[in-house]
Amino acid sequence: MKIPSLPSFPSFFWKIALIIVALISWELVARSGIFSSFIFPSITDTLNYMVSHPQRLLQASSYTLKLLLLGLTLSCLVGFLMGGLTAISKKMKSVMETIVSIISPIPASSMLPFAILWFGLGEDPIIFVTFFGSISPFLINVINAFSTINKTQMDVGRNFGLEGFRLVRHVLLPASSPHIISGFRAAWGVAWRSVVAAELIFGAVGGKGGLGWLIYMNRFQLNSAGMLGALFCISIIGIIAENILLELLERETVKKWGMKR
Repeated sequence: MKIPSLPSFPSFFWKIALIIVALISWELVARSGIFSSFIFPSITDTLNYMVSHPQRLLQASSYTLKLLLLGLTLSCLVGFLMGGLTAISKKMKSVMETIVSIISPIPASSMLPFAILWFGLGEDPIIFVTFFGSISPFLINVINAFSTINKTQMDVGRNFGLEGFRLVRHVLLPASSPHIISGFRAAWGVAWRSVVAAELIFGAVGGKGGLGWLIYMNRFQLNSAGMLGALFCISIIGIIAENILLELLERETVKKWGMKR
């Protein structure tokens, strides 16, 4: 006799369940007294900090997101233009692949001292570090996108009278969109880590600071619950972006076009 299988829940709810289990486990360890509350703050103390400082967390999150969007947008524009050059000639593809192989191994945060020398103090060094960290994964996927397009699809588009921008819009972009969206996912993850790391090292800009700066300040104030609260904000924003916004983008494009299940 075959035992009926249990109904499968969406993966998102399994992720939520795993997060809840991890938070409960953290709270139990914190309350056990094994570690000092200074080095292992409880979830309760962290939530109390977040509830009592909502404006500070909101301002820090919005400031970090602003720098992130500026750096990520710049990297996507430059990466798209550089990747588009690879579709023109094989020599350009070789040049771009060489550029990627040079800059890809370099940690984005290691460029911050040079960014300060080049751009001075302010938001520009943080934006540059975010741009530097995210351009490599996006450019790699754009190069792969344009180099793996089936020539038959291009020929079919031309037979239907598509040329120039119409050919790019109706054939080139849909065919390359799975790689481009994958590249954007990878670039987003690197950019998010890079901007927080740059803020953590660089600190505040003109009296303003993001989530990395908030972690930095709470460290000096010996407020471990505040540090963990800022980390929670970083994680929550990442979860929303990965599991809701980027999933929606993918569902409305490549999955809707039947290019991915």
